Amino acid sequence: MVLRFYNTMSREKEDFKPIDDDLVRIYSCGQTIYDDLHIGNARAYANWDILNRYLSWKGFDVFHVLNVTDVGHLTDDADQGEDKVEKRAKERGIEPRELVTQQLKRFYDELDKLNIKRHNVNPRATGHIHEMIEAVKDILDNGYAYERNGSVYFDVEKFHEDHGYAKMSGMDLEELQENASGQLGEEERKEKKSPLDFALWINASPEHLMKWESPWSNGYPGWHLECSVMSTKYLGEHFDIHTGGVDHIFPHHPNERAQNYAMNNLDEEPVNYWLHSEFITVNGEKMSKSEGNFVTVRDVLEEYVGEVLRMFYSSSHYRSQVDYSEEAIKNAESRLEKLYNTLWNLENAEGGDEDSLEDEIREVRQQFEEAMDDDLDSPRALDALMRFAKKANKSLDNRKELLEEVKETIQELGRVLGLSLELKEQEGNLSDELLDLLVSLRDKLREEGEYEEADRIRDSLKEEGIQLEDTDDGTVWKRS
Repeated sequence: MVLRFYNTMSREKEDFKPIDDDLVRIYSCGQTIYDDLHIGNARAYANWDILNRYLSWKGFDVFHVLNVTDVGHLTDDADQGEDKVEKRAKERGIEPRELVTQQLKRFYDELDKLNIKRHNVNPRATGHIHEMIEAVKDILDNGYAYERNGSVYFDVEKFHEDHGYAKMSGMDLEELQENASGQLGEEERKEKKSPLDFALWINASPEHLMKWESPWSNGYPGWHLECSVMSTKYLGEHFDIHTGGVDHIFPHHPNERAQNYAMNNLDEEPVNYWLHSEFITVNGEKMSKSEGNFVTVRDVLEEYVGEVLRMFYSSSHYRSQVDYSEEAIKNAESRLEKLYNTLWNLENAEGGDEDSLEDEIREVRQQFEEAMDDDLDSPRALDALMRFAKKANKSLDNRKELLEEVKETIQELGRVLGLSLELKEQEGNLSDELLDLLVSLRDKLREEGEYEEADRIRDSLKEEGIQLEDTDDGTVWKRS
C-alpha cells in the first residue's frame, strides 16, 4: 500500500516520499490567540493530529510545529485594520500580553481535552522578531522587496516572473491583482507598486502598542512573514508538509511560499506537500468569528466530552465541508458509545473456543490502512472500525485471548483517529446492590406501563455514569 496525499500545489493525489527516509517534518498554521478556540479551528488541528498519529503508526518519526500568532494579524487579514490581539485587549481593558497569556492557557487546555497531541514546538511570533527583521533584510538584498515610508513590501510581480506566484491559488495573476485592487485603501494604493504586494514590515502608528525597532521604522512584522521565519527555523529551508485551512490557499500560503524562496534564495520548492482542511459550516454558512455564527470548543465541552468532538471530526474527510448540528454531535456520541460498549463486552466476556475473529482482525487492519493511505480517508477507516466492532459484539464466544486482541485492535486503530478509548472503572456513589434494585424497579415499572417513571430512573442513572442495556435476558447495567 502506498500513502498518498492531495497536494494543493498540483491539485492531484501524489505518492508520499519524505525528504528523509524515517523523519517527517510538518508545519501547521496555528491560532491567532485573541479569542477562544471555535470548533472550526479545532477541526483543522484535529485533522493534522490524525496526520501526525497516522504517520507515527506507519513507522515514521514526526516533528510537528504549530505556531501561535500573537502579533501582526490585522482585522482584514492583509495589511489594513487593527491588530486583532491589540483590538481585543483594548476591548477588555488589559494589556495585549495579558490577553495572550490568558488565551494560551485556555488554548492548550482545550487541545488536551480534545486529545490533540502536544506539538514538538509551539513558537510564538513575538519570540522571533529578531529573525523576522533579518529575513526582511535578506529578501531586500535578494531583490524581492522595496521600502516605502518605513514599511517594507514584497514585490509580487518580480517573484511571479521567477517562480509563479499564482500557482497555488490556481488563478490568473491579473485576476488576483484586480480583486486585490478593490480592497486597498488610498494610502496603500500610493505606497505599493502592485495591489498584490504585501507587507513584510509595517511602520507603526504612534498609538500602536506592539512595535519594535528596525532599520526601517519602529514597527511590527506582517502576518505572513512569521510563518516563513518560524517554519524554516525549526524545520529547515526544505521540509515535507505544510498544513492549514482552505482560507490559507490565498493569500497566506502563496505569500509564505514566496517569502521562503526569496529569503533563502532557493532554486527548489520549499515545501513538498501543501494540505488544506475544509470549513465547518452552520446552516450551510462558513463558521467564523467575524460572522458571529461560531460555536466554541468550550461551549461543546460543557455538554460533551472532547472525545465526542473527535468522533465528529473523524466522521468526515478533512477536505470535505461538514455542517455542525446537534443531531450530528448526538450521532457522534452514539457511535462512540457503541465502541465503548463493545470494549466493555470484550473485556468482561467469559469467552469460548471459537476462532472466527482471527480473519476479521487482519481484514479490519487492511481496510483501515487502505482508507488512511488514500489521503487520510478517516470516515472510511472509521466505518471499517465500526463494522468490526459490531461483528465482535456478536462473537463473544471466541477464545478469551482472541477477544483481548480484538479489544486492543479497536483501541489501537481508534487512537490513530484521536479517540482515547480508555476503559476507566468508576466506583460512583451507588453500590452494586442498590443498582440491581433500581434496575429491577425500572423493569417492573415498564411491565406495568409506567414508562415515564421508568425513563426517569434510566436518566438519573445516566447522570451517575451508569448505562443500561436492554437484552433478551433482561436489563444489565454498566459503569461508564
